Amino acid sequence: MKKTIFYIIPILFLLVISCAKQPKERVLTIKDVFPTQKNTDSTFVFDLDTITTFDKYHEKCEYYKKVTSKNQYIRTQNYDIPLNINFFIKCHLPTFCPKERNTIIIEGNFKQDLTYFSDTELLEVHSFGKFLKKQFLNRGKNLEYADSPDRSIILLRYRDLTDKSKNRLNSVLDTISVSYFNFIRSFKNDNIDSLKSVYPLQILLEKDFRQFDENGNLIHLPPPPQPAPIEIVE
Repeated sequence: MKKTIFYIIPILFLLVISCAKQPKERVLTIKDVFPTQKNTDSTFVFDLDTITTFDKYHEKCEYYKKVTSKNQYIRTQNYDIPLNINFFIKCHLPTFCPKERNTIIIEGNFKQDLTYFSDTELLEVHSFGKFLKKQFLNRGKNLEYADSPDRSIILLRYRDLTDKSKNRLNSVLDTISVSYFNFIRSFKNDNIDSLKSVYPLQILLEKDFRQFDENGNLIHLPPPPQPAPIEIVE
């Protein structure tokens, strides 16, 4: 019995030392995916709560010129999310038209205070996360989803800049960021920057120019008149 104990004790001692030397697995946090940014010559960070409109810069568009060449981030909660505000500034007109399959349009139902994406799906972390994964990993296979990860765009529409709208936008951005974080985390890869480069989160903020009535119902404009057929006189 004494001999058995004599052999067991060194083995246990070696196991304890071995376990102590093994580094603990690092837990990925949302801060790792969305680190805090600083305003620099190449980076612009803004907060929805600090602005009312960019209209006052419309006349000469000087503000737009300063911002458009920078990497843009919006600050929500305690982290900064990449978000392109070119559409946010009225002096800038879109210079491209992405395919519908490459674009995830997110807009609110202002009567019921709900937010939807993909026309009919309610915006929630679980459902949006599944859709985002299909967009990023599709690579042109399914015609319903994006051609490639770098062409996948989230178009976030807003109606105005009231406190209610800002709260809605912040809530939507939280849902998007958590969904994207879960996607990056699913790879179990420490090279976050590489993953973010392959699967970039591209959000465009766009003013909703559609017409609504006083109750928030979308006004469906009549289609343009069809041109009369051309008569050929022989």
